[in-house]
This record gives sequence, C-alpha cells and structure tokens, in this order.
Amino acid sequence: MKVKYILLFAVCLIFSCKGGDDTSDVYPNVVTEFAVIRTDDAGTMVEFTTDDGRTYAISNPQEGFKKSFRYRAVCGYVPDAQKAFLHHATEAYLLHDSTALAISPDPIKVTSVWQSGRYINMHLSPLTQGGRQYWGYRIDNVSGKTTHISLHHRQNGDPLSYTTTVYASLHVDSLTTIPAGDSLALHIKTFNGEQVWAFQKP
Repeated sequence: MKVKYILLFAVCLIFSCKGGDDTSDVYPNVVTEFAVIRTDDAGTMVEFTTDDGRTYAISNPQEGFKKSFRYRAVCGYVPDAQKAFLHHATEAYLLHDSTALAISPDPIKVTSVWQSGRYINMHLSPLTQGGRQYWGYRIDNVSGKTTHISLHHRQNGDPLSYTTTVYASLHVDSLTTIPAGDSLALHIKTFNGEQVWAFQKP
C-alpha cells in the first residue's frame, strides 16, 4: 500500500482575500475557525463549510486554485446570512494514514489540540530552517474501546532553527475500523516527552 503524506512547506496555501474595490478597512467582526473550502470546475473557491455544518457562499470568490477540490483551512471570514466575505485563509494539513511506515516520530512543539465536529485539530509549532517535513498519523494499538493513535512527524533533516506555525486536522471518519462512540487517545511526541489527548469518535 502506498503511504500518503502531507508535505510541509511544499504547497503551503496562505492567501488574503479582497473584494471588488481596493480598501484597507479593518474587519472587527472576523470569525476565525477551521473549515473545508470547495472549488468549482473552474478552480474558483465558491463556498466553505465549518466543522459544525454551516455552509457559506463566498461573496468574494477566489480564482486560480485546483479544480473541483476541497481545501482544509483555517478561515477568517465575516458572515452575512448565508454568505461570507473570506478575509484570509491558511491551509491545514489533512493527515493520512502512515501506519505502514515503521519509523519513530520526531518531537515537535504543540500549541493546542482540540476536537471540532468530526475533526481533531492541531495547532503545531515545528522548528525549521525552511526544509521539508512530513506528517501523517499511525494507529498504534487498541485497548478495550480505546484506540491509540500517534501523530507521525518526520523532521527529515530540517535543522531546528526557528519556530513556524502549522495547522493539521485528522478526519475521524477516515478511521473506519473504529466504531462510533469509542474513545481515541492521540499521542504526540514533544521535546518535553509524550503528551496524550483523549477524544471520542462521534
């Protein structure tokens, strides 16, 4: 089975969004949260759905992205009924299963970890010198009704120079062998030892 990875720094999506006129207005009511942004068959970002199931049509559509694609991102937006002005967005890496790769994960700084809807979200602070790092998750073992999962982070020889920000999400629906209602224990190797967060599969 071919192992899939999320590649840090290779395709980082960070963009600011503007309306039809050039303005430097400040948006005091910007809401920031994880969402999935959908593009149409022309590669235009047309709508996004938040983790609690709210879908907004983007009032300032953004062009030039992958066609008929869904981006996982941290979105800053101003809602207006069923539409929203997309002020900015930063890609969040959607983690894939790397259980087949028997390599110990490298340590990483963790800012926060939480569950939102059907995702486990992570705000990470890796050390880097601008090189490529790799991300995934692996299923370690099952104890009763608790499945132990670890973040699979590979430093890949990138020097530990300065701190950057990375967002990542694990879609719990991808854990098809875990029944709804069972517990998930997420293990992350940090520079201060292993930390564990407990969740439940919806």
